[in-house]
Amino acid sequence: MPPKPTAAKTAHTVPVLRKAVRVLEAVAQSSGDATAKSLAASLRISPTTCYRILQSFVAEGWLRPAANGTFELSFGLVPLLRPLLRHELLIETVREPLARLAKTTGLTAKLTVRQVDDAVTIHSAASPKGTAITSRVGSVVSLAFGSSGAAFLSALPDADIARILDAAPTEAWKHQERADVLRRVREVRKSGCCFDGGSYQPQINTLSAPLYAPDRGLLGVVTLLGFPADFAATVRPALIRELKYTAGGCNQLIQGHAA
Repeated sequence: MPPKPTAAKTAHTVPVLRKAVRVLEAVAQSSGDATAKSLAASLRISPTTCYRILQSFVAEGWLRPAANGTFELSFGLVPLLRPLLRHELLIETVREPLARLAKTTGLTAKLTVRQVDDAVTIHSAASPKGTAITSRVGSVVSLAFGSSGAAFLSALPDADIARILDAAPTEAWKHQERADVLRRVREVRKSGCCFDGGSYQPQINTLSAPLYAPDRGLLGVVTLLGFPADFAATVRPALIRELKYTAGGCNQLIQGHAA
C-alpha cells in the first residue's frame, strides 16, 4: 500500500474523486486481472463505490470490460494523452542529436517545452564529465529565468512578455533585473540563440536555441548547461556553433517527420 497522504495534502480535495483516481491507476498497473472485487479489496474501497467508479469510467470510454469480469484501459483515453504523445515524439526525434551534443561539448543538454508561463524539462542528455551540472526531467521554471525562458518569450508579442514578467515569482529577480531578461529576448530574436550567466543560480550558466514546428511555431528549446568556466569567452563561440548546428539538424528532422 502507498503511504497515507497527510492531512495537509488531502485538504480541499474530493474523497470520491481521489478514490476514482486510485482505481484508474490500479487498473493501469494491473496484469489483466483487475476485477471490481479485487480492486475494492486491495484499495479498501466499498464494493458498491468501486463498482460505480468502474462503470463511470466505462461510460466515459476510459475503461472497457474484458474477460472474466476484469477491466482494462480503453482507447477513449487517447485524446487526453495527445499532448504527452506529441512530447514523446519530439523526444524521440531529438534524442540522438542531444546525446551527440552532450558528448561533443562535454556539457549537459536538455529539451524543454512551454507550459503556460513556465518551461518544463522533458528530456536530458547527461554530460560525460564526472562533475557537471545536471538537469532533472520534470523540473518546472518560470519563463523569466534563464536562456530557455528567453527563447520561449522571444516568440511572443511584447505585451505577453510584459504580462509574464509582471506575474513572475519574486525569486526571479534575486540574481537579475527585468532588463536582463529583455536583453536575452532580443539576443534570441537577432541571432537565434542566447546566453544566460546565472539568473536562476549564479553557478549555473546556460545557452539555448529554439526548435520550430513546420508552421514555424516555437515547439521547444534545446539548452546547454554548465559551470561559468564552461562558458568562458574563449570557448563560447564554439559552443554556439555546436548548439546552432544541433538545433538546425533537429529542425530538419522535425520537418521530415511532419512531411
